[in-house]
Order: sequence, then structure tokens, then C-alpha cells
Amino acid sequence: MERLFLVNFMFLLAILPIIYLRRSYFRRNIFLGRFLGNYIFITHYIFFLLIILGVVNHFYNLTKFDMLTVAFIVLPIFFIFSYYNFSVARVIRTEIHLKNHNIGKKLRIAFISDVHLSALTNKQNIERSLERMFEEEPDILLIGGDLIDYSCRDIKSNFSNSFRRVTPRYGVYAIVGNHEYQGGIESNIKYIENLGIKILRDEVLTVDGVNIIGRDDVTNKRRKKIAYLTKKIDTDLPTILLDHNPNSIEEAILNKIDLELCGHTHRGQFFPYNLIVKKMYKNYHGYKKFDETHTLVSAGFSSWLVPYRVNSTSEINIIDLYY
Repeated sequence: MERLFLVNFMFLLAILPIIYLRRSYFRRNIFLGRFLGNYIFITHYIFFLLIILGVVNHFYNLTKFDMLTVAFIVLPIFFIFSYYNFSVARVIRTEIHLKNHNIGKKLRIAFISDVHLSALTNKQNIERSLERMFEEEPDILLIGGDLIDYSCRDIKSNFSNSFRRVTPRYGVYAIVGNHEYQGGIESNIKYIENLGIKILRDEVLTVDGVNIIGRDDVTNKRRKKIAYLTKKIDTDLPTILLDHNPNSIEEAILNKIDLELCGHTHRGQFFPYNLIVKKMYKNYHGYKKFDETHTLVSAGFSSWLVPYRVNSTSEINIIDLYY
């Protein structure tokens, strides 16, 4: 048993240099990229299973046959369930009532984030999830950054028609995230706009009597403060803030933003990282209200690299905003 622990610990250490290599060649090679994503996830959970079996063995003295039987039964079921959580986006419906604005109107918002289009992206999964979103008949689609995983040059499939099929009456708008910056911001923005999506970078628009602020990512150290962006709006109207990273929630509360929509966290993606991410943000996932500021953080529409989710699912947020 001790030897199994030692071997698995060595596997975990081996992940570190492989992750570094991914920064170049692994991003573009489909086979090696998929191998790495599965390797990271599977190694983690073999490691955790060995810990559990070690504890059980201490009390019940399991045979090697018993341990192998448990491993061959539990692990495949667990991996199938985790892959399903990743590949099938769940629709989450939320009603938000803005008490400070009560003119009797409703806006249905579809909000997604962290699509992470790359050489590894399964086009069928994306299109199936987009179709489920379209069935909700949103008035507008807002995308909260990281639409592209790294560089648009890595993307093998043609997603132009996939996104252009989604035609809400007020259009499709997106902000950029840290991943767009990592792979070359200008070329990535051009690619996104060719999908029929309007990019907002420290820009403001008004849709059906609602201010929408699209904030640039925190990667850009020269991005505008929320206080500066709110100078451009009619404060008598409700205001939605799109910001990829939810570390701006305190700033949004201070500036009396009605609704902030964020992504970035992936809800930690899988254990134990969901526990770590939960401690990092005021709201790391889902809907929370602070004073008069409503916040919603998406776990992501898809994922980077690792095609599995534990205590997390790919998701589509449908928000009925009453104002």
C-alpha cells in the first residue's frame, strides 16, 4: 500500500513540468492536450482513492483484490459522471427584482462565461448547449469573458454559424477575460467579432431602458474604474456590470451597481480547488445579494483543458430581470 502511495505521489509531481510545456506545444496538439487534461484529473482522483482505501485498510485490512475491485468499479462511474457534468450545460434560472427601479418591465438575459474555445473543444457539445440556451428565448445574450482559451489560431472547428444561430432581439455582447489577453488580445477580439459578437471594453450601452457596462479584464492595468464608467450612464436606469473576475464585487457595491455578472472561477472545477476558490471571492459561484447589489457568478459554459467537473457543472444562466 505504501508503495502505491509513493508511485502516485511521483505522478502528481510529474504533472508540474507537463503543465509548463502546455504553454506552447500542448495547446495546439489535440492528442497531447487531451492526454494532459485527462492525466491531471485521473491522477488526482487515483491519489484521493488511494488515501481513502488506505484509511479503510487501516481498520478492515483489505486484500489487494478488494482494493482493485473497488477501484475498477468506482473510478469509471466517477469519471463518466464528471465528464457528463462538463459536457452537458445545465440551465439555471434566476429571477431578480430591482426594488429601486419599478417601471413594470422585464428583460430576459442569457448569461454564459468561460467557453474556452480551443483545439480541444467539442463542437457538438457547444452547439447542443447553445441550442438549449436558444430554447429559453432570451432577449439578449451576454458573455462574461474567456470565450477563447488562448489563441484563436489554435481553434480547429468553425464556430461562426454556431454562434450566429443565436439571434436574441437585442443582440450578443461579450467582454474579454484573462485568456484572451494571454493568447493575443487584438487577434482574439477580431475572431470574436467575426462570430457576430460585439465586444465591450470599458464601454456602455443602453438596451430596453437598462445600462450595460462591459468592463475590460483586470489583466489590463489601465482599465477604467467602475466610478469612471458610471459617469457615462443615466443613473435613473438600472445598471448591469459585466466583469470577468469577481474580485470587483466590493467595487460594484460601493458604486451601487444593480447587477454584476462575472465568470472566471469555474466554481473551482473539481475538488479540492472548489474549496480554495470559495475562500478567494466574496461570491465564487451562483447568485448572492449584497446591500442593493445583486451578483451572479457563472461556473462556466465549458472548460479549459480538463474535461471534467466535480461539485460543479457547465451552465447557462437565464436571468429574468424585473425593473
